[in-house]
Amino acid sequence: MRGKKSSKCAKSKVCKVSNNDLKILQNIYQNREGLRVKTLMKLIEIKQRTLYKRLNILRDKGLIENIFPIWKIVNGQVDFCSTLLKSDKIFELHNLGYILRLIKVPDWWNKRKSKLMRLKGWQFTNNNFGKNNSNPFQQLINENFVIQTYPESIIIIHRKRYYSSNPYEVIQEGMCDVLDLINYLEERFRFKFFPNEVPVLELRANDFNRLKDHLANFCKKEGRRFLVETEKGKVWVDYSEPFGKEANTPDIQDTLEKHTKDLIINKPMLPSELQTILSQTVLQINQVTNNQEIFDKNISLHQSVLEDIRNAIKDLSKEVKKLNGNK
Repeated sequence: MRGKKSSKCAKSKVCKVSNNDLKILQNIYQNREGLRVKTLMKLIEIKQRTLYKRLNILRDKGLIENIFPIWKIVNGQVDFCSTLLKSDKIFELHNLGYILRLIKVPDWWNKRKSKLMRLKGWQFTNNNFGKNNSNPFQQLINENFVIQTYPESIIIIHRKRYYSSNPYEVIQEGMCDVLDLINYLEERFRFKFFPNEVPVLELRANDFNRLKDHLANFCKKEGRRFLVETEKGKVWVDYSEPFGKEANTPDIQDTLEKHTKDLIINKPMLPSELQTILSQTVLQINQVTNNQEIFDKNISLHQSVLEDIRNAIKDLSKEVKKLNGNK
């Protein structure tokens, strides 16, 4: 029975959900890797008993699944959930990461394990600490971030995804989150990572995704892929959830969006059409130029004839005066 109910709701155009269901879906939609129950309780401010009840209902509807201890959207239902949430946010940012260069480190940094392990809400692990590893690191993980600590740097990787109607807004939201995280670490460690109060962050990675993109839908339907690589950045189609047309800079994604809207709304002429009009315009200009040259020649000829007539009239006037004088 559950399987039939799940299939029917997931495929239907109308799916009745409560306000709490929408809040749950919204938070899981924005954190595509999934969320724990404790995190959802904090974000939604809902009782644990009520939350479990609504989660099970959404699972029966086929919208979410529980991969213990994480609840996440069922693979393939992302677009349906987006429609259900009536989101107009067409840009998504994921794989965002930064490198924090440590200009100065605290005295205890080389023995930081104990301090890292005491941070509440974070899972601590040692990674690749062995004789053959030349670059070991210690790692912290929670629902939103992965933090890798090295002797001279910290790598911060966002697990959270960002959504907006503008590609620049998503990168701003990500920047605000990472600065808040650094402030949090500074308070816990009682150490300033930026001695001059100026953040020294290097962008490590970022992928901007244009959701519900026609070109991406076409490529997926046809089973094709494409990659455009230039000096300024890349554009490609990603089939992972949520799939769409991706770019690795907000400038490129913004330019693509403006170009697409211009084609749809203003319907500019094709290059071939512009070339045809340009050729016709050049011919017309050449014809006008030729006509002007002919006109100028005719004007010069007429002026010469008029000058001859004027001189002839003067001579005739003189002769008439002479005749009158003789009388």
